[in-house]
Amino acid sequence: MGSKRFLNTFIIVLTSTLVFYGFSSVGALAISNASSKNFGDQTFVGPFDISRQKEQAVIEKLKSDFITLQTDFSVDLTYQDITVVLPAEVVTFDVEKTVEQSISGKENPIVATVSVDGLRTILAQQFSAILFSEESIQSIATGIERELENGIMPLNVHITDYSDFTEIEIATSSIAITEPSTLLMNVINALNGTEISSFATFSLVDFIKSKEIGHVSDEELTVLASVLYATILQTNFVVDERNIGSTLASSAEPGFEAAINEKIGLNFIFTNPNKTVFTLSIASVGGTIQSSITGMPLLYSYQPYIDQIQSYEQKTVKQFSAFVPNGQIRIADEGRKGMEVDVHRTISYEGAVVVDEMIASDFYAPLPKIEIHPLKKDLTQTAGTGSNDLGTVDSQGNPIDSGDQSNPLSDTYPSQGQDSDGDEEQKTPDIQYDKGGNIIN
Repeated sequence: MGSKRFLNTFIIVLTSTLVFYGFSSVGALAISNASSKNFGDQTFVGPFDISRQKEQAVIEKLKSDFITLQTDFSVDLTYQDITVVLPAEVVTFDVEKTVEQSISGKENPIVATVSVDGLRTILAQQFSAILFSEESIQSIATGIERELENGIMPLNVHITDYSDFTEIEIATSSIAITEPSTLLMNVINALNGTEISSFATFSLVDFIKSKEIGHVSDEELTVLASVLYATILQTNFVVDERNIGSTLASSAEPGFEAAINEKIGLNFIFTNPNKTVFTLSIASVGGTIQSSITGMPLLYSYQPYIDQIQSYEQKTVKQFSAFVPNGQIRIADEGRKGMEVDVHRTISYEGAVVVDEMIASDFYAPLPKIEIHPLKKDLTQTAGTGSNDLGTVDSQGNPIDSGDQSNPLSDTYPSQGQDSDGDEEQKTPDIQYDKGGNIIN
């Protein structure tokens, strides 16, 4: 009886244990299956396709892909006119967090972490002229992580997108002008405060047309374009089109002329190559036009200068006119000497010249001086002038040799001699002639 009771109790305990173990195993398996992801079609992490794969397989795949990504790491940091390389050691790609945050059927970002300490060192070494606050450094680190999400290399990160910098005046110049017209003043007022957007191209002629200001003379527009050109050369802006005239504009400095001629299509065009916006300021002040550009500071310093000026002498052209009195010379055109101007520019960093580049070589051909002289006589002077010569000249005023001056007609009237019979011929009286060859009675 006791044995049977023990057997029943054993069977009940064994059955309960089996049931409990079974439910525990099923529960654990259910929990395990619930925590494991299955990624469906059209699922990507950055550029990597993880479609129709389970979580563990994705983890193993991405570990290999991220090693390749780290090996091929190519990220540049750009601040205005300087670009430096970001070392791969500063960035870590996190496989587990990437898979954890990924959603099936979506394009998912790569989770990258930028070392703030490493970034701080890079910024201090490569951009020593700029003081980065801790807030700016953290913001730049976050911006780099965001741009690394797509995993596409090479990558160029403009750090000006993720930090604020104080704007300053980075270039200025002026040019003399006397009494600007009302239309030119309208152009100056319209230009003042114009923003040059990032990577934007600016055309002076197109700007004026867009404002419907009216026709401004080419001479005044040349003055305006010249002061803008001199200002632009002090920045890293790219000059797309700039021309010079046949003669240097009276108000322009040699080497810094920018001629405008709407009829033949001469324009002044430049481009802002930076990721930031710059503001153009221009005004007419005390007989000058003053121009300046304001924006985030550039790290390089740009200084244009005249390398050399070679002069070419002018020629003199003589013209003749019946309306110029004898003994006088009239100047029709003073002309001018020619010259060739070589313009260079130094690019410096922290006071040290990095590059000395050739900007342009402007050539102005010499213009001749034109003199108007009186006409020279092409006549035979009459007798009684008191001159010892005949006064016969050619068209250039040179005397003409007419042979025997005592008897200019001696060839026509030979001396008389004896005839063939030996009889002496009767002599005729001597005939007298004046210097003009006329018989004197």
